[in-house]
Amino acid sequence: MGAVEHLKTLCCLGLKPESAMVAVAPVLHEIVPHGWSRMVLVEPDATMGGGFAENPAVVALFRERLWRFMDDPSAPASLWVPSLRANAIGWTLHFQGRAWLESGWYREMEAPLDSCWILDAMIGNAGRPLAFAHLMLTRPRSARPFAVDDVQRLDRLRPWLAHAFRPQASDEARKENQDLAGMAGAPVRSGEMTLTPDAKVVCQTPGLEQLLGILAGEPGGFTRSVPVRDGLPVPILKLLRRIGGAANGTSNSPPRMQHSTAHGVVSLEAKWLVPAGAVHPDAARDPKSCLISVTIELHEHAIAHAARMLRERGATPAQVKVGIHLALGKTKPAIADELGLQRSSVADHSKKLYQTLDVHNSTELATRIWLGQRHDEARQDLPRAG
Repeated sequence: MGAVEHLKTLCCLGLKPESAMVAVAPVLHEIVPHGWSRMVLVEPDATMGGGFAENPAVVALFRERLWRFMDDPSAPASLWVPSLRANAIGWTLHFQGRAWLESGWYREMEAPLDSCWILDAMIGNAGRPLAFAHLMLTRPRSARPFAVDDVQRLDRLRPWLAHAFRPQASDEARKENQDLAGMAGAPVRSGEMTLTPDAKVVCQTPGLEQLLGILAGEPGGFTRSVPVRDGLPVPILKLLRRIGGAANGTSNSPPRMQHSTAHGVVSLEAKWLVPAGAVHPDAARDPKSCLISVTIELHEHAIAHAARMLRERGATPAQVKVGIHLALGKTKPAIADELGLQRSSVADHSKKLYQTLDVHNSTELATRIWLGQRHDEARQDLPRAG
């Protein structure tokens, strides 16, 4: 299956907009080559909502600096509202001359992120006064600037991206949460922080701010000054109480947990850091003298993971849609009703999919998908938050 067809498939899976952003980000590289992508939802008042940036350093940088450029006529940010109203694409292509390389925006916003050339696209539907999402692709200064052919390739994707990023009714989200409770795909972002037992941060990996914002459910409202976060997200505090309770005997819950977010499942795990040369029994009697390491991982949506695994193994778009439901344990009649297909069509797609993956039934198919995930995780160099 080609990249464009796979992106269209992902856009029609009914994922939450933020989960869809995480899913389409790697596929966009195959269609329009670039260095990093940034995607953000747009609220009705033209402020930024939730989003996803491939470069984890974007969040902290934009939080600190973006709002200062909103009224700068020489910066791309000054075109934010007009481009939303026009549902524009390619409106930053003219930022490519010497003046651009000497501008404050490039020096302060792009150069620290190893980006220079920008291709922007607003995502919306006809009849709406403003676009409801913003997509930005960037390339480093050493790469070729974006051109008309890149704009055309991206423009053909906008109707599909609009379907994926559209505002979602609350009942859709509730149904998804019920159907996929506790399921997660492969990790796509990871970071660590070191804390004292009383929740004071000692250090953290660069770029962890993105994961903390996802955990806290914070919008990306960087078009105006945003106060510094007051304290740690609730899931981390809960994890610290759990590991502390295990040390003093008031809790027998393991110091790990999963937290569902709009972007996907975030897993957290805490470990005691015993000082070098310390005697372990002594450290166990006085754990407050030790620090705590917390690892945070964002996982791709379970459905997006299944779609990716099926594509990598040669499934067609139709087989991917059927295969996802089979891997989630649904019966063929239920799949036919949900997808609006004849039962004979579902049976035919299932048979061909089993042949393609060299499996005999849905149980073996699910095993191939979910166990294949673990093998992939063991091989991959996981992108870290910084």
